[in-house]
This record gives sequence, C-alpha cells and structure tokens, in this order.
Amino acid sequence: MKTYKTRTTINKNLIEDMLSARELEILMCMACGHSRATIAEQLSISVLTYDEHRKNIRNKLGLQSNADWARALMPFMK
Repeated sequence: MKTYKTRTTINKNLIEDMLSARELEILMCMACGHSRATIAEQLSISVLTYDEHRKNIRNKLGLQSNADWARALMPFMK
C-alpha cells in the first residue's frame, strides 16, 4: 500500500485514489472547516464513526502532524 509522505507537494488525485468514498467525503467536510459533530450529523453517522474514519484517513495518508493534515486538506478547500 502506498503512503502519502510528500512534504512539499500535494497530489489530489493520489489522495482520492487512496481513500474510500466515505473517507473522501469526510475529508472534504473537514476542509470546509466543519466540526466533528457537524460532520457526523450531516453524514448521519455517530461521532465515534467519524473518529474511526478520521483515524483511517490519517493511517492511509501517513499524516503525523497538524502540518501534514493541513497539506492534505488544502487541495479540497473551496
């Protein structure tokens, strides 16, 4: 499995290929600045399910720091 470890460039297509449809949906909601409770409510899931998806996103993309998260979210910001 590939991990997303690029420090300077973001490849939106790679991220889209690595995540499930639901994980991508959650990532896009995060990029819009929604809280975990709001995202869970909008997607009709529990906050704990949101937390599991977020953990899976972190693991699949190899995100370790807040800066890593910011780089992963930037291509999805509107």
